[in-house]
Amino acid sequence: MNILLVCVAAALAIGFVIAWRRERRLLRRRVLLSEILDLADALERELLECRARLREVPALAAAAMSPADQLSARATLAAEPLVQEALRDLLAHRLWLKQHAAHASDAELAAARDALEATRGTLARQLERLADVRADVEQTRAAIAAQPTEVPH
Repeated sequence: MNILLVCVAAALAIGFVIAWRRERRLLRRRVLLSEILDLADALERELLECRARLREVPALAAAAMSPADQLSARATLAAEPLVQEALRDLLAHRLWLKQHAAHASDAELAAARDALEATRGTLARQLERLADVRADVEQTRAAIAAQPTEVPH
């Protein structure tokens, strides 16, 4: 009878360990999927913000800069198709997740998360440069406004 109790206890312990490990793996997977979706949401917000900022630069430049500088500022609009492409890519990733997340390996999901983090880092640097351009335009605008205007005689 004691041997039977030991065998049952061992079987229960093994079952418990297996269930515990499976639950931990599923929890890690849920956390990973949650991180991916949160990163995708944040990236989408940042891309939309970037597009809005890109659209503001030419209007700011028109009032403050020389025609050559205005051309340079308008060139920022050339980056807008890149933002649109990034938004389409993000949508494609979301669709891939919807269709394949259940069967994707943890390594594939981790790679997707890492790619989103890298993209956000790149976009953050671009947004910083765009903020610098905007600050330069605003500074030029303020300098022009501060210059005394000549009154014709």
